[in-house]
Amino acid sequence: MEAKLAKGFVLDKQRALESGTFPFDPDLPVSKKSRFGSSKWDYSDESNLRLKVLCRSKLCIDWSAISLGVTPSSKLRTRHQKFIPQLPQEIIEDLKRAFFIITLFPSLLNGHRKRARKPISIVYAARACINFLSHLHMENLPSRGIGRIRKLSDITVTDLRRSIDTYPYRLKDPKGALMLIASEAVQINLKHGRLQWNCFDVKTLHWRPKKESENIRTLPDRLFALLSNNSADLILEFHLLLGNDTSDPNVDSARIKAKQREWPRFKEMFQSYVRRREIIKAQGRKWVSNHTYAFVREFGIQPRTVLSFLIDVQTAAFEIILLYTGMRYSEAASLRTGCLIVRDGVTLIKSTLIKQMPSNLPIDQDEWVAIGIVRDAVRALEELSRCNNNKFLFANFLTTKTEDDENPITGGGLNDRLNDYLKRIDEQGVWGDWQLSSHQNRHALANQLARAEVGIPYITRQLKHYHSLLSERSYKINPTSTIYGMQRQRIVANATGLRAMRDANVELARDLYGEGRRFAGGGAALHIKRTEGFFRGIGLEGKDREKYIEKLSESGGNEILTGVGVCLRNHVDPQKLKENPPPCIGDLNCNPHTCIHSVVPESRKTEVIARYRNAAKQLDSLDQSHLRSHWEGEMRSYAAMLEQLGIDPASVSRNSINPKIIANVLASC
Repeated sequence: MEAKLAKGFVLDKQRALESGTFPFDPDLPVSKKSRFGSSKWDYSDESNLRLKVLCRSKLCIDWSAISLGVTPSSKLRTRHQKFIPQLPQEIIEDLKRAFFIITLFPSLLNGHRKRARKPISIVYAARACINFLSHLHMENLPSRGIGRIRKLSDITVTDLRRSIDTYPYRLKDPKGALMLIASEAVQINLKHGRLQWNCFDVKTLHWRPKKESENIRTLPDRLFALLSNNSADLILEFHLLLGNDTSDPNVDSARIKAKQREWPRFKEMFQSYVRRREIIKAQGRKWVSNHTYAFVREFGIQPRTVLSFLIDVQTAAFEIILLYTGMRYSEAASLRTGCLIVRDGVTLIKSTLIKQMPSNLPIDQDEWVAIGIVRDAVRALEELSRCNNNKFLFANFLTTKTEDDENPITGGGLNDRLNDYLKRIDEQGVWGDWQLSSHQNRHALANQLARAEVGIPYITRQLKHYHSLLSERSYKINPTSTIYGMQRQRIVANATGLRAMRDANVELARDLYGEGRRFAGGGAALHIKRTEGFFRGIGLEGKDREKYIEKLSESGGNEILTGVGVCLRNHVDPQKLKENPPPCIGDLNCNPHTCIHSVVPESRKTEVIARYRNAAKQLDSLDQSHLRSHWEGEMRSYAAMLEQLGIDPASVSRNSINPKIIANVLASC
């Protein structure tokens, strides 16, 4: 019965708005915290975890701050502002009516999305509209006296056109906002008269195009490797010191570092440090001096030494999750303890997708695949959450007093942590001028994905995650298998991903068809013969050849990344596949060493060196003695590739590897 009454009440309101007879009572609720007549509309909601990741200023419209003649002390102009927005009271009154309808009755806006807008979108649209109208109002102020424009109904199409030409900010946002307030359902409810323009007028005005933004600098491979390797080692070292099992098997380097740290009682140290933070939470910092004395006496080091290590581990875990999921800041900031789940044998991270999704969905609406090291990173953050008493995994390291104090780290705070961390691990100072950001990690993953997804996605085999299910008819991999921490379409099918794919395509095309390139692998000689014959045949060389290769990359190709090599076989022509079905497709059993379709560009020489060294290391290990013949074959194959690329295999070996083993294997090549 109550539901029927509520529904009828809403319908009555809607009918009144449609007829222009709606009474805009000051006590009408616009959010949980604000009424229509309030000087500030506050959309924040502490019970909505999705909104906790957003800055309070992004969830508030302060109408009093834009009242003409008022300059609040808190609203000082910054270097990014061209002016402080201020409007006559008559315009503010009509804007409040407009955004009341936009917020609570979106279905009345013809030609616009019917679903309710999120609070952050409402505030963003309101500010865009306020800024543009303030600029227009100031442009029409005479040198003395009261300006001609006091109401929205005073604004002409000519005024709009003139202000569009001089507006100092981006125009896409005010254009959309003006389209909303020009809707018929809004116009008939304005207090100070209908507008002199409509949606069609706004749409047909000449809005200058958005300036081309500079591409985000993607992480170079060396920087990607530095962040990934150091972060993974720190996380694994933390788990090894605690005696925890790890999902990532590559613990050799971390085990060495854990031994060098000489903290055999780290588990006890960590438990004691957690107890220290509990004292701070219950009694305050002034009561921990006794704990400090006991800690130093028991373990021989200061608590701040452990604190420094734990902060590094926490930041390393941030870095790994961002690098290998590509989450936006808002999504990462929503991660909470217990976010790892297992479905069909696959471990997933449950979080929330803020962008383009309603704000009232469950907090665990969205999922990302968690590869081994990502699982270890999440579990490390869950351990560390015992220190700061904060269920948000992406949080600062300060102790929270109550559940109400639990909040994620801010976007700026996260970027500062990432850059401080880079300075600490960049011992040579190579990346001193580089500025990291959480979004840059997303872009870097898009770039890595794009490189790996040129052609049929062998990425599944390379990244060793999810199911390698192939369709027998199409020879295409199951779409879910292309997930590297998050769904492919979320990270590649956008502007960032498209730029990354374009750059990756050009890069691969240059590697394969550029002039004077070296190649290794079973198909190296045949590939050089075919490529050079083709370009001689069409008479292209130098810059003309480079331009041709760039255009060639735009049309895509059949290239498939296969480990260190690239498969140039045609996997699309059904007739050729039927005549000679490739054994490598069914089980992803590619052999780039001997296959005539496989070439290894010289740009992959660092990977070849790494695999050659790994084979030599395994050959020198007693644990791998039962696989001796396998590692000898691997080492010979990679040594042959290095020689094809003009590199002496003996010159790239590490001193820690037995030189006699290397000499014996190379002698048998």
